[in-house]
Amino acid sequence: MKVLYYFRNDLRLQDNPLLNEALDKADEIMFIAKAPQDNWGHWRQKFHWESLLDLKEQLLGFGHDLAIIKKIPTEILKNFDFLYTPLHNTHYESREMSDLSKEIKIISYWTDRLLKVPPSGVKNLPDIFTDFRKQVELNFLPRLPEVPPKNWPINISLTLSTLEAPSFDNHDVRSAFPFKGGEKAAIERLRSYTYETNAIESYKKTRNGLIGTEYSTKFSPWLALGCLSANAIFHEVESYESRVKKNQDTYWVKFELWWREYFRWVFEKYYHSFFSVKGIQNKSLDLKNDIALFEKWCDGKTGNDFVDANMLELKKTGFMSNRGRQNVASFLIKDLLLNWQWGAEYFENQLIDYDVYSNWGNWQYIAGIGNDPRPNRYFNTLKQASVYDQNGAYRRLWES
Repeated sequence: MKVLYYFRNDLRLQDNPLLNEALDKADEIMFIAKAPQDNWGHWRQKFHWESLLDLKEQLLGFGHDLAIIKKIPTEILKNFDFLYTPLHNTHYESREMSDLSKEIKIISYWTDRLLKVPPSGVKNLPDIFTDFRKQVELNFLPRLPEVPPKNWPINISLTLSTLEAPSFDNHDVRSAFPFKGGEKAAIERLRSYTYETNAIESYKKTRNGLIGTEYSTKFSPWLALGCLSANAIFHEVESYESRVKKNQDTYWVKFELWWREYFRWVFEKYYHSFFSVKGIQNKSLDLKNDIALFEKWCDGKTGNDFVDANMLELKKTGFMSNRGRQNVASFLIKDLLLNWQWGAEYFENQLIDYDVYSNWGNWQYIAGIGNDPRPNRYFNTLKQASVYDQNGAYRRLWES
């Protein structure tokens, strides 16, 4: 059997059940992946390219290659019996699969989730995260992470116009995320954050930090591209808890993984409303479309030094802390009274850890039209700055 494997949001060899199935079933195989989009921000493109090149290098070690392309040429599909690719059913991805399915048989399922289905089912998924969390934590056991087989199918080599990575700027020395993309860097970070520094033992206490690499796990960029699976992280945390130490901080890493999981199922339940200006609550907001004001927000020129510092960090590094994201989102919606969708789209272009489900789910949450049980959640940025940046170190760091 001849298989074409299309990597999408699963840029890894470890703990990739769909890839293992393709390798097991195929007699001959070829690997492809799409290059980052040109309209993405500099840092998002850079991290994605690094992840692709890391995957390509690993495949070369098994006698295979990775063709990095802009679009799958349909004429090559006649050379294969099956196309394997992870399921990713947002609008553009679904349309692409629909078009490809006219040319070739597709085998696809989720590779980035902890659950096959929520305990309550999708239709009856709770609209409050706490209710969902209590359901899933009762009996959940992570599966053992899978490793790729030692013996691989024969390599299929077809002539494709493979793209070369462009040159990118070096990391800003102030960045809280100075790491490279790719599975190797992801595994190194997972090991470092747990067994080398034991930073996991204080995660809940430090997770609202703003400066440096160790205030949070920093797993999210690799999770977003599938360089690291949520299952592998969950399993590693539980292994650490059984072998080294278990406390509220180690638990909180799993707690955040459940938030990530939850938004995936919220999308399944509501689909189009997930991106609607009225949100999943179908609630109208009195917001305006002021482009000049929005651009000031994007450029870190609002006059609010805490908001501006966070927006400058995003612009110059592609990353921002969770505390920062909540503040700048609240400021855009509740203070500037601007369309929350604009903010979500800007994050989509800029964030190196952009994840369609977490991004849009969290923006709706802050806007008060999503899964937040508190209808009028508001972040007072002056108070927040006084609590989380008491001496102004973060604001001074990004003041230019």
